[in-house]
Amino acid sequence: MSRRARRIAGVAAALAFASISSTFTPTPGRAESDDAVALRSGIASVERGDTAAAEASLRPLAAGDAEAAAWLAAALLDRGDASGLREAIGLLKRGAESGNPRARHLLALQYAAGKGVPRDEARAAKLFEEAAEGGIARAAYNLGFLHATGRGVPKDPAEAAKWYERAAKDGDPYGAYAFGRSIETGPRADARAAEIVKAYRAAAERGHLPAALRLGALLAAGRGAKRDLGAARMWLKHAADNGFPEGALALGDLAAAEATGRGARAAAQAAVGWYTIAAEAGLASAQFKLANAYFAGAGPERDFAVAERWYIRAADQGDADAQYTLGIWRSGGIGGKKDPVDGYKWLLLAEKQGHSNAMKVRVRTTSSLAAADARKAEAQAGAFRAKPERAPARPDDPPPPLKPPATTTP
Repeated sequence: MSRRARRIAGVAAALAFASISSTFTPTPGRAESDDAVALRSGIASVERGDTAAAEASLRPLAAGDAEAAAWLAAALLDRGDASGLREAIGLLKRGAESGNPRARHLLALQYAAGKGVPRDEARAAKLFEEAAEGGIARAAYNLGFLHATGRGVPKDPAEAAKWYERAAKDGDPYGAYAFGRSIETGPRADARAAEIVKAYRAAAERGHLPAALRLGALLAAGRGAKRDLGAARMWLKHAADNGFPEGALALGDLAAAEATGRGARAAAQAAVGWYTIAAEAGLASAQFKLANAYFAGAGPERDFAVAERWYIRAADQGDADAQYTLGIWRSGGIGGKKDPVDGYKWLLLAEKQGHSNAMKVRVRTTSSLAAADARKAEAQAGAFRAKPERAPARPDDPPPPLKPPATTTP
């Protein structure tokens, strides 16, 4: 796939995941008409991925009901075949022209992806804005994403934050998380910490996993809200249990901080358990902390060989602390493997990343290292390329699926 194709696919994924949500609710105290019942049934079928049932419910309504037509188009898009795509585009264009917000939102997604229509991100942005003004919260989030990344509109973080806030106020969890992040990464994060917590909580309670992770971290630190370790652990564990090992890393740090007094060993063992989960998932910082635990015998039995394996994995990913530690180990023969050239290499790599002590240690080892060996180590350091075990997050990555917690109280 070409770089342009990957970019298009990425933008589409980032925008389109969970792109529609039902806003249909019957009027309290009033019996639903047969058409309303059929519409509600069709919407439910679309949301659970039963395209055949959705079509059966929605097709009879589509000619006279723009909302039903938009949901029928959603079902046809999910069906994934060429004829369904053609019919869906026709339905969406007619619905958009008639002013239906859902049709405008779905059509915007097709223009953003270049699916069934020529790719036109400027047209997508206009349709997202119209859909957002019509009450589609996800459209406001998607428009914020376009402003944040400069797709079809000028790149404008302030404008992006405006639309994210709009989406958050309208109840969209992706918008709430994005709004919280826009504040947390902005210049007034400390002054607006309570807003950040509120935004993350709204997103986390709806099942947004990165929001759960950030909320847990803030509650653990007592930033923006009263410190609440019980709630922090609950949110961090929810993230960890659903594919975000950063939650396990944070839980390990909380346990390690409690490894004092009578419960020190149990707390240390709990920390090692969480660090192991995160380390095996590829987090370099967790691998370094786990290596430290095995080196010190803090939690597990002391085991230099296991510690070394984890230091190497973290160092190979580019972790400066692990590189510095390996430099000391190899230079001094800790763990039984003395290799001054390899040690010098690791110290150089840590130093290049700004490790505060690496240069001091490296300079001390220079006097005992032959000039030829120093040049060899320098060449090895120059050829080193970090090998991340986890792909770094990118703006075009699709938003994570929602996983609402079983409870929102610890």
